[in-house]
Amino acid sequence: MRRAAFIIVALLCAFGGTVPVTFAQLNLQRADDIAPAASASFLPEETQLGRPATYRVTITASQKPLEPPELASPAGLEVSFAGGSTSTAILNGTPMLNTTFNYNVMAQRTGKFTMPAFEVAVGGGRVRVPGAVLTVVPADPNAAPYQPVRAELELPQRDFFAGESIGGRLLVIETPDESPQFVSHVAKTTGAAVVRPSLRTTREQFTIGGQRHEGLVMPVRVTPILEGDLDLGIQILVSVQKNDSPGQRGFGRAQSTVDAKPARIRVLALPRTGRLPGFTGAIGKFTVAQPKLSATEIEAGEPVTLVIGMVGDGNLEGVAAPEMSTAGGWQIYKPTSEFQPDPEDHNSSRGAKVFTYTLIPSRAGLKATPAMPFCYFDPEKRAYVDITIPPLPINVKPSANAPAPTEPEPAKSETPRAEEQPRNVEPAMTGLVEKPGRWVRSPAPPLREWWLLAAECAPPVLLLALWAWRRRRDWLAANPQIIRRRRAHAAARRALARARAAAHKNDRGEFLRASAGALREAASPLDSARAESLTREDVLRLLNGDAGATAVARTVLDSADASNYSPANGPTFEPRTLLPELERAVQTLARRA
Repeated sequence: MRRAAFIIVALLCAFGGTVPVTFAQLNLQRADDIAPAASASFLPEETQLGRPATYRVTITASQKPLEPPELASPAGLEVSFAGGSTSTAILNGTPMLNTTFNYNVMAQRTGKFTMPAFEVAVGGGRVRVPGAVLTVVPADPNAAPYQPVRAELELPQRDFFAGESIGGRLLVIETPDESPQFVSHVAKTTGAAVVRPSLRTTREQFTIGGQRHEGLVMPVRVTPILEGDLDLGIQILVSVQKNDSPGQRGFGRAQSTVDAKPARIRVLALPRTGRLPGFTGAIGKFTVAQPKLSATEIEAGEPVTLVIGMVGDGNLEGVAAPEMSTAGGWQIYKPTSEFQPDPEDHNSSRGAKVFTYTLIPSRAGLKATPAMPFCYFDPEKRAYVDITIPPLPINVKPSANAPAPTEPEPAKSETPRAEEQPRNVEPAMTGLVEKPGRWVRSPAPPLREWWLLAAECAPPVLLLALWAWRRRRDWLAANPQIIRRRRAHAAARRALARARAAAHKNDRGEFLRASAGALREAASPLDSARAESLTREDVLRLLNGDAGATAVARTVLDSADASNYSPANGPTFEPRTLLPELERAVQTLARRA
């Protein structure tokens, strides 16, 4: 047992001696002790005239991501920001942020261009970014000029109509010098149309002008809103991979802004001749499924649901529900609609739309629902197509709650009585909801409720109050004379109040005891002794310099001593006349304390 204990103690000592050495060798530092660093370089450092380069700035610091710095480019060198990235690295056991900023650089002449050094604010300090040199040599006369990526908007070659949903493709064409990776933003620059790009982008091969190309294909939907000849311009923000030589990937990615070649389209107005009833703006090719009724036999006043499905290719998402005639004893509520795009169509031009109507018959005997005029415009045929919803058979029976008919009674000779006015029975909406929902006080989110705000503010307010209370307690503990002064002043005020009450009662003995106590309590903070142990000379010494206060204090203290030691020789003065001077003497002592 002793030998095992000795071995354990030896191992602990050895481990305790090696741990500090190991940590010293690791040289671990806190994030605050690591100084930020920066580097800058051109990629490549030598390029031909007419070919772009990349200026890259990398800043390593234990801070949040930085904003891209503004550069002062030398003359003859065009510099534009091309995006940045942030990565995390471990330096001496501490996570650090590497922030990289890329800039597109294009030289206008040959020679050497020096990007000067500059400083960047990092946290509470600044870091110096060193300078970099780019060498531009003459271009190879046998080499082809630099070709950046380009984009084109591909639309069908025909005339369009205002409000029509046009399916097209946005083509981002790959070149020998740049390869598109992904499209991050699409914006319309010109043209009175609405452009909706797809969320999916594929890499495909396509033909433009009889030439085969490869690149990114993004489906788009274009909806012109004005008629006439329109030049539709598209601008995209695309991430590209730049190549050192044709077909070989080079020094990294960059962001480029590309303006697509404007697409010229001709937009016509919808014809007014031949327009059929029930047109609600549907343009394309559509079919209507067989309408469905929730019931074919109902009672008067009982609601029934009519569902109409519509599928096809066009602007189905913006098509309004057709109107149904309210004549013929039917009460019709505003319909609801739901659009479901085709999941296999990336352009979202195909899909289905469902219209739901609620109908209530107002009387018995109805045999069919009202007809619903409906039509759409076919842009290929340039004509309106009728898709009217025919009446659906239904049997409306009398309501079971209606009173049974009775035969009229014979007329009586007596004077007729005033009968009750007939009541109008509102139709019951029993078929819409099986049971009522839960009642709520307000549909607003709980974030706007005052109690939630108070509950969120209560913890910090409570912590702040506890912190202030602790700080005040520590401050009073470090300054005990403040507590002594406050207690003495409070005791002086209580004794002075008893002196006032005794003066009003003309009680000379109580007045002298209370007045002497008030003077001693007011003078106690100026002396280390307790108030009861202060003598007449101590109080008068503290009032030195104030003749009036000294006189009244001498009178009060002498009379109090005389009353205590010689009751026969009681005071002969009037307490009310001495009270103002006494109050002034107590206030003088309180101010000096």
